[in-house]
Order: sequence, then structure tokens, then C-alpha cells
Amino acid sequence: MNSRDVTGRPRPPARRSRLNRLARPVTAVLASGGLLAAALAGAGGAAAQPAAPTSPATAAAPPALIPSLHNWTPGGGTLRLDARTRIDTDAAGEPTARQLADELRDTLGRPVPVVHGAPRPGDIVLRTDGTRGDLGSEGYALRIGDQVRITGRTGAGVFYGTRTLLQMLAENPALPGGATTDVPSSGERAVGVCACYTYNTDAWMTRLIKDMAYLKLNTLHLELKVKSSEFPEINTFSYYTPQEVRRVVATAARYHITVVPEINSPGHMDPYLTPYPDLQLKDTSGKPDPSRLDITDPDAFTFFTHLVDTDLKLFPGPYFHMGADEYMIRSAYSNYPQLQAYARSKFGPDATPQDAYVDFVNRVDAYVRSKGRTLRIWNDGLTGENTIPLNKDIVVEHWLPEKETSQQLLDAGYRVMNATDAMYYVRGSYKPDAKKLYDTDWSPVDFADGTVTGHLENLTGAEYNIWPDNYGKETENQTQQGVFPSLRVFAQAVWGGPRPAPDYASFSELADTLGHAPGYGPAWVQPLKAGAYRLRATGGALGEGTSPAAPGTPLTAKDETAATTWELRPTDDGYYQLVAQDSGLCADVSRGTANNMKVVEQAGAAATAETCTTATSQKWQLEPVPGGYRVVDAITQQTLVAGTDGSVVQQPRDVARHDVWSITPITQAPAHSGSDS
Repeated sequence: MNSRDVTGRPRPPARRSRLNRLARPVTAVLASGGLLAAALAGAGGAAAQPAAPTSPATAAAPPALIPSLHNWTPGGGTLRLDARTRIDTDAAGEPTARQLADELRDTLGRPVPVVHGAPRPGDIVLRTDGTRGDLGSEGYALRIGDQVRITGRTGAGVFYGTRTLLQMLAENPALPGGATTDVPSSGERAVGVCACYTYNTDAWMTRLIKDMAYLKLNTLHLELKVKSSEFPEINTFSYYTPQEVRRVVATAARYHITVVPEINSPGHMDPYLTPYPDLQLKDTSGKPDPSRLDITDPDAFTFFTHLVDTDLKLFPGPYFHMGADEYMIRSAYSNYPQLQAYARSKFGPDATPQDAYVDFVNRVDAYVRSKGRTLRIWNDGLTGENTIPLNKDIVVEHWLPEKETSQQLLDAGYRVMNATDAMYYVRGSYKPDAKKLYDTDWSPVDFADGTVTGHLENLTGAEYNIWPDNYGKETENQTQQGVFPSLRVFAQAVWGGPRPAPDYASFSELADTLGHAPGYGPAWVQPLKAGAYRLRATGGALGEGTSPAAPGTPLTAKDETAATTWELRPTDDGYYQLVAQDSGLCADVSRGTANNMKVVEQAGAAATAETCTTATSQKWQLEPVPGGYRVVDAITQQTLVAGTDGSVVQQPRDVARHDVWSITPITQAPAHSGSDS
């Protein structure tokens, strides 16, 4: 499911009209993560007792948060955290307490000690109470009086209570007295990132995880390629090393986020299949297709399960996603008659080509189950033309209207996630309409093919997806800013409380007020001011190669006689253009082997001087490192390397050598920093 625009499927120009829905809002979460179709009555769950006032009466309105509280009982008065404030925790809450202490240091500007013992006035008290069944697996009770007291049945519940506290402090340092019992309406509140043809940096992933936790989102669905020692032929960039994957998983775990890995199969497999034509599905002319796995070949199944094994070793969560979407995109089963022949040989004369597809999915499911995991797939391959059933234990993520509707899947007993394309953010292209989604009160029952009304116990939640289809036109910093509004609308909808603002304009103002979580950091740092500089690496000084240079001239790293003075021009999304003063041309990586999204991800591609444009391949990130800077292309995320032969090329970070550059001003220049909305 990694490609929408590039496959030729037209994007909808506008969102489909709204349908009437049942109970609004939907509330009460099952411990297993299902949604109940019960209308919210009153406060929604057992309300905590009013907090004792600490000062004269305060306004009764609930704190304005994203996502909002399901209920609020005002208690009067306010509480300010001061120099005496401590975090008093039980043993179970120790990790969350330590994390909160770090975040409050950013918020309050001073250390907050973590203690175990008798809490006193002004403290933040964290407690885990396994008897609080009303809180479910992620809910919490918060009470503000002469203390802040947060109680959860689980560590996740306590953690989400601390997210509420941080947002309340961002809104107003005078905490209002009162109480809430706040339980999410949706069990799965997910963000999907297809890092499938592109590479998102560790810093970007970390900021996304922190933002997700701040918004009480709990699942990160990652489609990415892991660098393989078993199949080194597939190690074309972009990939993630096992060490990088472990860092992402560990960071997510600290923020109570489950990571779901995906390797898309049997379609969209060109990142893996290109070196192996024998495993590719061949059409009637005998032409192999590197994007399609030959699901009739036992060796192909073995190959895929070996890839699965790699992911299962790195991702400890309960799920594995195999994609299973768009196997026949821009083609048809009739072009591959071996699929029908295979299905009939296995299931009889009435079998259809889609039976071969469903059989493959079921076999992968059996393999994944044997490893103790649950399989997930996209829905669009389920066109209703199969005669054998899809295994019932498979979770179906529904994004596209098909013959088998979301309601039919729920009625049939499948667990279904709402992955509607209304929540699709496509880099450089299609964006969710945040205003329309908020003002029309979108909720997880609103699928791409209509509003579901029955068997909501099988609805697992919803997912917001970030796709790379036109990522060559949008840097990851721009994506970080671009998802800000609609991700908050999504978070509000999946937690399920009453709307915190009457309209989108007011909601947007609230989002800006609450901002990002403490520790999120600046969106970027531009460490050098605009000006003239020389760049030097172990291989030599960065030059244009010829004088005067023409567009397409390879850059060089040679002695000082070949050096060029480069003008650093900061861009408004946190990068720099490198402009040669002599020729006026810009450093670029745009010549070489491009992927199917027209980005030159080829490791070893030469950096060249090109006519300056707004192209993202001409944007460079300067990463401070010991001894100087790494110069990283903003779109390929590969680092600029000075070769011993005088060449200048891009290389993935894990294999790059001689990639630390000293950048010396011709005139002294102070630092310049970026910001975020």
C-alpha cells in the first residue's frame, strides 16, 4: 500500500459527503480494544470525587485539551506547582515518574525530585491500582486539589494521565481544581508511516513518537526495509539497519506505543524482488514483474518468510502486517493465467485466481501465528471473487471501498481497523482536510465506504497514514509541519471525548497553544548563518571540478587550488542551499539511478553543480558532529562523502567514510535557528 499516486490510482478531489451516524460520541472501551456502540450518557464512567479547593472558586469549564477529557467535575480553586513539588510514585510508576520529571524540568525550568513515601501538599502522586476495572487498560483518574493525583489500572493509564497534566500546564500553569475519569473510546489509535521507498531520520521518528504520546496515540505502523545480512542483494537504499530499528522500537516502548512492522507482499515488492527475477510473477509474454511475487512458487514463499523472520526478531509487538494490497494494480489476473491454474489444482475446478491470493495470505497468516503473532492486511484485495475464506484471525485494515464492505467484514466477525483515506497524508501531494474533518465530526465509525452501525465490538480503532508517493517534492521537515493540524483532529476523534472547541478555527488556536510535548525540541536547527564558506573533508576541499562549471559538472574534493567558495542560503524548512559563488550553480544530487518515485536514492551517486531551483535535492542539512558537520541531502538522507579519488558522492550513513566536513566562514557568522508551528 506504499503507492497511491505513482500507481495511477486517482486521488479523490474532495471528501465524500457525510452520512448520518448512530450514537455520538461513541464511548466505553473494551480491554481488548473494541468500540461499543453506546451513546455517552452523562460523564461517561464513574466520576472521581470533586477535588478539595485550594483557593477561591475557579471557572467550572473543563480544561481545553487535545484530545479532550471525557468528563470533568470542577472542584474549585487552583494549584500551582512550585519549588516544593515532588513526584511521589509507587514502584510500578517509576519509569513514568522519571520521564515526567525530565519533561517537567523543561516545563518548569528546574529539577523535580522523584520520591517514594507519604505524599504531601503540592506533590504529583502517581499510583497503579489493579482493582480499577472501570479504567480499562489505558484509562486514568486524575484529581487536582492540594495535590495532583493520577491513578491508572495499568502503567499505560498512569502515563496518559501525565500527558493530560503536561497539556494542562501548557494551557495554564494554574491548574484548576477538579477531577476526571478519562477512558479512550478506541483501543487502537494508530499512525502509519510508509518509510518504504524513502528514509525518515531517527530524529524525525523520535519527534513523531513524542507527538503521538502527547496526543495519546498508541500504535505506530511502520513499513520499512531492514538491511539484510541474509540477502545482501536487497540492500539498496533506502533501508534501516537493525540498530536503527531497535532504537525506534525502544523509544516507542518508553512512550507506551506498540510498533507494528510491515513488509508488503505479494505486491509492491520491488525493493526486495528486483535482484531476484526467478521469484517475480511473469505475465503471458514471460516478462517478470519486480513488484509482484510469484505466489505459486514455494521458493517465493520461503523467501518472504525469511524476510518476516528478520522483522519478528526486531519488533517484539503482537502484530505483523503483510500489506497484501494492490497485487493486481494496473493489471489483471487474466494476465497471469498460472494463478488460476494454481488455484484450481489446489481447490478444484470452481476456484478463481483470487483464491490463489487468499491462499497465500492464509499461508502467511499460519506462519505468523506459529511465531505467536497476529497478521494484519489492507482490505482492497478482498474483492469477493474468492471461493475460499480469509482466515478469521486476520485483522483487516479498511482504506478503500470494495465489494466486501467494512460493515460486511465486521458482520462476518473480522476485526477491522478504520484506515480511511480521509486520514491520508501524502508527501508532496494529497492532505487530509482538517477543517472539514473537525467541523463534520468525523469519528472511527466513518469508513471510506460509509458509516458502520453494527458489530462495533469488532472495530479495533482507526489509523492516520503518512505516505511517500511524491516525497521528492516535500522534505521531512515540511511533512512534520504539514501533519500538525490533521493529526490533532484525528487524535481528538479516536480518544472520543466531547469536542474541545466549537469550530475548527478555535480548535486550531488551541492546538497552537498546546504545541508539542516537552522535550520535542525545535523542529530543526540551522547551525550556521547565511554567508560565504569553504568546505573541507579528509579527501580535500569541495569544488566545482571545472571553471567555469556548467550544469551537470560533478563536484570534487581536491586541494585548495580547486576549492570553491560556497554561499550557504538557509531555506524556510530548516536546510541550506549550497551555491557556488563563481558559477551561481547549486550543489545537487539529481543525476543517477532514480527509484520509482523519481528520487536518486542510488548510493554512490555523484553530487553535481546544477542550475539553482527550489528542488528538494538541492537542500542540505548540516548535522554538527565531532570535528565538523555531516552534509546530508534533505530528500535522499544520504551524506556527502569526499572520495580518495577526488570524487564527491552520496552514501548511506552506515557505510559512509570521510563524511565529516569542516565549514569555515570567509567572514565570521553567528548561528541561526529554525522554529516550528
